[in-house]
Amino acid sequence: MNRARIGWALVALVPMLIINPPIAKANTTWTKIYETTTPYRTGNGAGAFMPYASGFGKTGGAADAFVAAGTSWDLIKIRMEMTLKINNTKYYAEAYFDKWPGATIPGLILPDHLDTNVIQRNVTNLVVTSDYSGVLTGSFALGRLEIWPHNYVTTRSGLSPQGDNATYDWDDTPSIVDDGHGSFQVHNATQAQTVMTWSMHRPQINGQDLGLGPGPADSPDWTAKGNASWNAAGFKVQIFVGTTITSSTINAPTISGAQTKSKSTTLTATTSVAGKVTFYSGSKKIPGCVGRLTTNVSGTQTATCVFKPNTSGQLRYSAQLVPTSGSITGSTSAVTSVQIGRRTGTR
Repeated sequence: MNRARIGWALVALVPMLIINPPIAKANTTWTKIYETTTPYRTGNGAGAFMPYASGFGKTGGAADAFVAAGTSWDLIKIRMEMTLKINNTKYYAEAYFDKWPGATIPGLILPDHLDTNVIQRNVTNLVVTSDYSGVLTGSFALGRLEIWPHNYVTTRSGLSPQGDNATYDWDDTPSIVDDGHGSFQVHNATQAQTVMTWSMHRPQINGQDLGLGPGPADSPDWTAKGNASWNAAGFKVQIFVGTTITSSTINAPTISGAQTKSKSTTLTATTSVAGKVTFYSGSKKIPGCVGRLTTNVSGTQTATCVFKPNTSGQLRYSAQLVPTSGSITGSTSAVTSVQIGRRTGTR
């Protein structure tokens, strides 16, 4: 690759407190489709390929199962982990963003020379989280991906906003060769800085170019610098796709307890998201069972209603959910029909 290797002394990169709090994406179901814990290809040359973790490769694993299921998705998430040499501590950075038009599951594979996949584009609605203080966390309008198995040069890509035409940064251009340097970089285009980088995919004794957050001034994307500060202990790259939840579900309530007029009886409803549940007997709200908050019970959102039926006979119970998130629509359960017995004994 056309680049000058300049010796760079390891600087003290001990993390400070994270100023910007992590931001989590609410109401999204994430599915991991690809993963590797190996930071280099199997060898040199055109036939070298990138090893994947078992069950998360190109074929026969989670990616194929997701495609076969036909599940819709609208988000992409990339997570990278590595170790900072100066304190031998592992850190992570994670970024998710909108699926771009035409994106496919096979198109998100790791770059190697069996599948010379190139992703060079801006992405929208970037959200960054990290436990390393060098990474600026938060929500940003634009991100940029530079993912390919090739060499690259500092020449601007033509994307906007532009980078430095003479510096390896967040705006470079691939240069195709048979045994390329390789790039797997996620950048914050809004703030013009690197979020995570994994370059130099050829196996080499000096290690790979790794980094979280911006690199040094003469190589902001850590090209030819990352192996001085970061190493591959605990290295991991994972790619997820996400499905945003826009509607909720609530199951028909189950009934337990006396199931007798004027005796303590319990209705239980499980929901797909957190919220408030109102229980009904026929078309009437059950007193004391209006707006019952769901709680997480063994991983399931659950609401309960303890009441004393005021009549006997065949009764119909249902429940309505109002989700905590205003971006998710509410739902009404199916009806549970129950025979409520007559009260026995004396007052």
